[in-house]
Amino acid sequence: MCGNNNGNPQDDTLSPDGKQVWDFVEFGRSWKVTSESSHCQDTCDGDCGRCRWDQVVTYKAETWCGKLSQHSGPFRSCHDTISPNIYVKNCIYDLCASEGHRDALCHAFETYADDCQEEGINISDWRTTVGCPLTCPPNSTYSTCGLACLPTCNIPAVSSSCATVTTCVDTCMCHEGLVLDANTCIPPSECGCVFRGLFYGLREEFWGDLTCTQRCVCDAEKRQAVCWDSGCGTEEECRVEEGIQDCYPKSFGVCTAVGATHYETFDGKRFIFQGTCVYLLVGLCEDTQNLVGFQVLVQNGHRSDNLMLSITMVTVKVYNKTITISREHPGKIMIDEQLINLPYHYSERKIVVYRHGQDAVVVTNFGLVVTYDWYSHVTTMVPSGFTNALCGLCGNYNGAASDDMMMRNNHVTSDPDAFGSSWKVTDVTGCRERSTVECSSTLAPSRLQQEVSGMGCEIILEVDGPFRACHSHVDGHQYFQSCIHDSCLFPDQEEGMCPIIAFYATACQAAGVSIGRWRTDNFCHIPCPSNSSYELCSHTCKHTCSADSATCQGRCREGCTCQDGFMLSGDECVPMSHCGCSHHGVYYKEGEIFYPTEQEVCQCLSGGTVECQNTSCPDGGHGKVVSDVVQSPLQLYSTCVATGDHTYVTFDGMAFNITGTCSYILTQTCTSENVTSFMVTIQKEARQKGKVSGIQALSVEVYGVTLTLKQGKRADVMVDSISHHLPTILSEGQVQVYPHGTGVLLRTDFGLVVHYDLVQHVMVTVPQTYMGRLCGLCGNYNGQGNDEFQLSSGQLAPDATAFGSAWKTTDTPCNDTCPKDECPTCTEEKVAVLQKPNYCGLLTASEGPFGSCHRIIDPIPYSQSCIHDLCMMGGDTHVLCQSIQSYVTACQGAGVTVGAWRTSSFCPPTCPANSTYSLCTNTCANICTGNTTTCPQTCTEGCQCHQGSVFDGHRCVPEDYCGCFRDGEYYKPHEMLFQDHCQRRCTCVPGQGLTCHDHACTEDEFCEIQEGVLGC
Repeated sequence: MCGNNNGNPQDDTLSPDGKQVWDFVEFGRSWKVTSESSHCQDTCDGDCGRCRWDQVVTYKAETWCGKLSQHSGPFRSCHDTISPNIYVKNCIYDLCASEGHRDALCHAFETYADDCQEEGINISDWRTTVGCPLTCPPNSTYSTCGLACLPTCNIPAVSSSCATVTTCVDTCMCHEGLVLDANTCIPPSECGCVFRGLFYGLREEFWGDLTCTQRCVCDAEKRQAVCWDSGCGTEEECRVEEGIQDCYPKSFGVCTAVGATHYETFDGKRFIFQGTCVYLLVGLCEDTQNLVGFQVLVQNGHRSDNLMLSITMVTVKVYNKTITISREHPGKIMIDEQLINLPYHYSERKIVVYRHGQDAVVVTNFGLVVTYDWYSHVTTMVPSGFTNALCGLCGNYNGAASDDMMMRNNHVTSDPDAFGSSWKVTDVTGCRERSTVECSSTLAPSRLQQEVSGMGCEIILEVDGPFRACHSHVDGHQYFQSCIHDSCLFPDQEEGMCPIIAFYATACQAAGVSIGRWRTDNFCHIPCPSNSSYELCSHTCKHTCSADSATCQGRCREGCTCQDGFMLSGDECVPMSHCGCSHHGVYYKEGEIFYPTEQEVCQCLSGGTVECQNTSCPDGGHGKVVSDVVQSPLQLYSTCVATGDHTYVTFDGMAFNITGTCSYILTQTCTSENVTSFMVTIQKEARQKGKVSGIQALSVEVYGVTLTLKQGKRADVMVDSISHHLPTILSEGQVQVYPHGTGVLLRTDFGLVVHYDLVQHVMVTVPQTYMGRLCGLCGNYNGQGNDEFQLSSGQLAPDATAFGSAWKTTDTPCNDTCPKDECPTCTEEKVAVLQKPNYCGLLTASEGPFGSCHRIIDPIPYSQSCIHDLCMMGGDTHVLCQSIQSYVTACQGAGVTVGAWRTSSFCPPTCPANSTYSLCTNTCANICTGNTTTCPQTCTEGCQCHQGSVFDGHRCVPEDYCGCFRDGEYYKPHEMLFQDHCQRRCTCVPGQGLTCHDHACTEDEFCEIQEGVLGC
């Protein structure tokens, strides 16, 4: 395909038989290596990336790809030798394909720079100029003109021709006196050994022959290889896998646990055990062959008081690491009590954890594989080398099922409860040794007969059902019986049957069988996050943002797959341009702030780069794990809240009540030294008798403009008295306003984030740089809660009422307090009722859906606000639902996963056509304007548009029904507007954009703004 190199470009597309081929696809196909092309395509099959005209204009600019051809740019010295035109064109295409990802731009620059230097052209420090730094290892320095052949430990392998190379390369140079070893600069004295032409590091072990009969190590003292006779174990064989020669298992044992709770040991013993404590599923108990020690623990629990029991947590302990996968944090894992995203790898891939379909998969370098679906299904696979060396609920793996129920005291029992209890590791609050739920023997036959209808467990065995192709490969009868058992335990609940059916589906797919679609919208439905859809056969782990994503093991599995143009970033699908960063084996989402250690704080920036700086906790304090992340007592961000009729919580965590109905300054910069000035104000509703006072409007003054959001106006924002549809982007991203869940989010480029639910709840989040620089109802943010009532004079107000009155913004008539006849006192009897879990008490219930949030967001102010408001409104359930939703918003904004709380009879959700309620959605990522805004890391409850639809500010519509987006503003289809003091009239033409023409008002008209709209 590189042509014939005869100096004539006109005959370069010759096929192998010497014929000229003018079609490039045919030309490429003619040179295809058939033996290595069984799973490939000759074309992009209709999925070719295309650049929109606006993208071409953007990326051709000198701030992007145009930098390559800029006459005064860093590459100008090469233009006469190598034309940059084709490089610019390729750069634009790659940026379109990657949605503007910074890495694609840097790769394009790097390609041109390399080709220029190959021609002997000296290129100036282009990386600093264009912002594409090259990260060098310790003890090395970046050089624009470094040696092509760097000094390395393996000197004999360096070609003698290297000495004659005069061209320089863009590289990292080890400091003087050091040599390169892999990607590390070390003294020559620390170099390893050369054995049969191959280089090995000090103390590195390797096989000295191709049959695994000779084991060698690079001796640190002798600086040469020392070998001895060795071999593989009886259950191993010598072979090469993924380029690595080693002793690999001849076979694997599999142990499973599913549903409520059915176990099958490595040796095939089946039993049911429903204890709800923490138990040893499997672990190394007899180490006779220098095997790696490990433990897999499981905890069972109830999904709620009324739902079935299942596995709620799996913990893998290996290589001094504790990996916890729990139902509390779906899509994430915990490493040594720290919550992280997937994928994760540790110590040169001794441990790898990634997502595959609906499962988290833990893989070790010695063959242990543990999968858990964050729901009810655990599978543990161990290599045959562990035969007769294991213990726990999975048995001893000795090939005999008769002794699998051996208790910890080495006695064999036939009682599953006694067996299971003997392997208890720890107690947890309220755990029991056996379940109190039983399946009545009289109920079971009738339940079995009922299943023949086909809309339940019978789907497993239907001869013409979705699993018919699997029946001859995986016997479905045992799965069917388990399904009947759980359905009998928990009648009329899908949770009884769906995990077992899904377990059978997984077994069929693992056997290489293609099954039919068995889930429906009404049966065992899997809700998928934004920008993804359910696939019966998906390879989730192949489409992730992380470059360190592990190779998918096994065949496809059912799960949620990101839509075209999106990649899996942790637990959500994001545009490729918004992928995050990998740092020390952990993946972080774009914008995420994290503490790798107590002394360092880092942030994942756009383009996949990580920026770190030293930090320390104040006054000698120590970092601690809170909500599974390392935190210092001094946080990087803090949030102030105004919620309900009268409740406020300051940046420093003090809660207080003011019943005034005026306009107030929530927070503002009182000293603008080294920070951007801003002010946030709210306008409270005039209170009517028997009504609570919500938040009528919210305003943010920043960068010289005033943005106003009004109650109930979800699709619009006022910018200096002119109404704009959402999303709105000002000054190329300095301010962004967009829908988020059921509310609106406003964020700035300096870290200010304001969330308004458009009813009664406002959250203002500011970065740590504003400590001690703020004032208003949100306090002074100085880390102390005893001086919050500070006035503009610096003095402290005597009480909350005086404090609130001091921060009023207008002289318009309003009340500083609430008259008694409008705010009646709530009797103790009413308070007692409203504190129950079916009312406001749901917020503080430790075992309720919000228990996971209590450590992060104090529920007491929200509970008290709920009781107050509900009492004023006479128990109005709408007020109750709004109060609970406010707490949910606060929790989700803090990154906490909450449980489902809405039902068909309690605060039922309502969604417009073409959308479905979701507890965790990201409206911002699926709107008409596409990927124009930097969406928040956290999700929120709301309505998720169905696949093929996007949100236009009011409802979910097909993409073809979307309007136009230009210069940070969104316009509705066929919307007509005026610009430039009415001298231009524009119309939004779907598919074409905004078309504008000159215009003038008539003699009897004048140009002005009325109700937020400019017109004649």
